[in-house]
Amino acid sequence: MQQLAKLSGRLNSLSNPLTLVVLGALTLGVSSAILREIDVGPIAAAFWRVAIAVPILALVIFYKRDKAQFHVPHCNIGPLVWAGFFFAGDLSFWHLALVNTSLGNATFLATMSSIWVPLIGICFLGVKLHRHFLLGLVLAIAGALLLAREHLSFSSTHWLGDFYGLVTGFFFTGYLFAITKCRSEQSTLTTMFYSSVGSAVFLLPVALTMGQVLGNKFIPASIEGWIPLILLGLVAHVFAQGLIANGLSKLSTHVAAVVIMLEGVSAMVVGALFYQELRNWLDLIAVLVVTLGIYSAQRKSSSND
Repeated sequence: MQQLAKLSGRLNSLSNPLTLVVLGALTLGVSSAILREIDVGPIAAAFWRVAIAVPILALVIFYKRDKAQFHVPHCNIGPLVWAGFFFAGDLSFWHLALVNTSLGNATFLATMSSIWVPLIGICFLGVKLHRHFLLGLVLAIAGALLLAREHLSFSSTHWLGDFYGLVTGFFFTGYLFAITKCRSEQSTLTTMFYSSVGSAVFLLPVALTMGQVLGNKFIPASIEGWIPLILLGLVAHVFAQGLIANGLSKLSTHVAAVVIMLEGVSAMVVGALFYQELRNWLDLIAVLVVTLGIYSAQRKSSSND
């Protein structure tokens, strides 16, 4: 009985909203490594990422034999369209940033949603942030800057890629707000399925146009070329984004935005293990600072919680 109680406690901890978003953020960092292995254009990779995920999500819904999962409340149609649009923009500019600037710049600037989300909340939604959240936000940003210090070099040669990274943060902010609204009315599966369909619809014409204008490949040249795209769809989208969408049902949007900064931590680990990116004790301090920031932010994030 004691073993069953322990197992139940572990399962409950894994279903905790904060735990789900943390795991999702850490997994998202892996996608930066996967993108280094693709042999299609950056926008084409974004399209295949969501397009591959769509039939998988549909199969899961059919397996559960719950047709209600395909039902969308009328009030959620608009937010789902916006979620698809914002995620399409997020993926497009994120992939463009990764191939036009350093990994440090792209990762740090893309996670700047941790700033835009609370600012929008303060300016337009009447959110009053607690001092614990503000302290956590400052710590998380400081840790992310320290983590990206070796590759964070803004220069005229990389200005376009840096701009793409900054725009990524804006789009991801919109995506977080839209997904939070969707999750308040429907399940994670329904939200993920329809937002993924929407993203694919928005991305397909852009990817095809990029292929015609810039000559970017739309389809991999070999069977092996499909492997990283399938991994993007399964790992980065179905698994990681699914965890984040699930956690957003009960976790404050602005807290989730800070937690997403852990993406830089997992990107650092992958770079050190597989791409010979040297790290030292300052990186450990950076990870600890980001972790302390997240802990502080989620303690009492808002007086409205």
